[in-house]
Amino acid sequence: MKYLKRNLPPLTALLAFEAAGRLGTFTAAAEELNVSREAVSRQIRAMESHLGVILFKRDANRALLGPLGERFYATVSPNLQAIAVAARELAGDAPTEVLPQSPTPEVHEDDSLPTLLIVDDTPTNIHHLFGLLSDNYRVIAQTSGAEALSYLSGEPVDLILLDIRMPDLDGYQVCERIKATASLADIPIIFVTSLDDPTDETRGLELGACDFITRPIVPVVLRARIRSHIELRQARIALENLLVRRADRLQKAEDMLARLVVEIGQFQSS
Repeated sequence: MKYLKRNLPPLTALLAFEAAGRLGTFTAAAEELNVSREAVSRQIRAMESHLGVILFKRDANRALLGPLGERFYATVSPNLQAIAVAARELAGDAPTEVLPQSPTPEVHEDDSLPTLLIVDDTPTNIHHLFGLLSDNYRVIAQTSGAEALSYLSGEPVDLILLDIRMPDLDGYQVCERIKATASLADIPIIFVTSLDDPTDETRGLELGACDFITRPIVPVVLRARIRSHIELRQARIALENLLVRRADRLQKAEDMLARLVVEIGQFQSS
């Protein structure tokens, strides 16, 4: 039972995943399950965080299963159907088609947790990092640079852990593209790699990464650096917001003063 509790995703998340995988969109899944699209998205994000992998390739209108998602769907879908049929048979009623009979409760994911994006083509590295960080962060993984860039185009993250040696786009190229995109440029990037030559570290920092960690990873050091860079970014964002609010107040005061000057001039000339 302890194994099931630790490894089995919540049933509501499994139902949302099966419906979205079968129907191809979160919207259609939400309509079938009689919940909001946001609820389906939260349920699936919760399961992806639980598993430490990305199951869907998302865009504005579709939710296509990725390779890992297809493998998981092939196991989940027939077994969910079999469980539902067996349950109805025990109750003396075996329908030919299994449909949700009532609204699915929402999974309340802790949205206050900072989100980390791991970009690495080696599953062992992903699972190692997930095990080190999932207690304190919402951890998402992508296995290629292209998939990471696609994910970032639609989902916010607080920090990126980026491998260097990857096929197609390497970590340096991914970093360069992120820093060249205005909406992503302020996201902290930490290179996590087996490369330990000073020239590799220098290149990474010159491209805009905030840190460079070589394997083998020292967990306490990794956690401390992640925490420091996220807190620094949060402080910078808070300061920028404060400056914007103060600039807005100053502009309003200047506008009011200008109106007063005009009104005084009009009074003096009358």
